[in-house]
Order: sequence, then structure tokens, then C-alpha cells
Amino acid sequence: MFDMGDLKQGIVFLPDRMKKSLMGFGNTAAKDLQGKAQSNRPWTDRTGHARQRLKGYCTESEDGLRIYLAHGVDYGVKLEFGYEKRYAIIYPTLRKCGPEIMAGCRKILRGR
Repeated sequence: MFDMGDLKQGIVFLPDRMKKSLMGFGNTAAKDLQGKAQSNRPWTDRTGHARQRLKGYCTESEDGLRIYLAHGVDYGVKLEFGYEKRYAIIYPTLRKCGPEIMAGCRKILRGR
């Protein structure tokens, strides 16, 4: 005979566990994006500020979670969209790593 009490209790907490798993994955993915962007930046550091202030972070939103990669310097927009986009790092990093991040989220949602 099986004791269903533990199973029922586990089912009740499944959404919280899944949310915690997704947030943990999101935080890890954001830090990974940050590290890859900092390592693979296409510009030459002068002061190091643009590299140091590239930040990846994850937040909870109404419709799930959001993973961000952003510049922390005022000239970050110029790096991304100026100079014929030669110094862009955010979009190339997201384009490269995005499919892997989405696959990880799907894996968590499927319970694998």
C-alpha cells in the first residue's frame, strides 16, 4: 500500500518549487550571459568600465521570469547601435545563448 499523503503534499507545493527552480536557472543563465558578454566583447578596453558594467540579471514578472543583459554605462547604446554595430555584444550574445536558455526552461517546465 502506498502512502499518498506525501504525494499530495508534494503536488500542492509544485508551483512554488517550479518557480524556485526557474528563478535559480534564470539567475544562473543571466550570470552566464554576463560572463560570456564580458569575455567576448568586440571592443578594446580603455578604462574597463563598459566591460565591468555589463550586467546579467533575472527578475520575476507577471507573466513569468525575465532574463536581462544590459550595459551600465551611458555610452552602451552607442556601442550597441553605433559604429555600424561592430561593437555590439548584447544581441549577438542573446542570439547565441538564447536557444540553450529556452531549452533549459522547457526542461524544467517538463519536470526533467
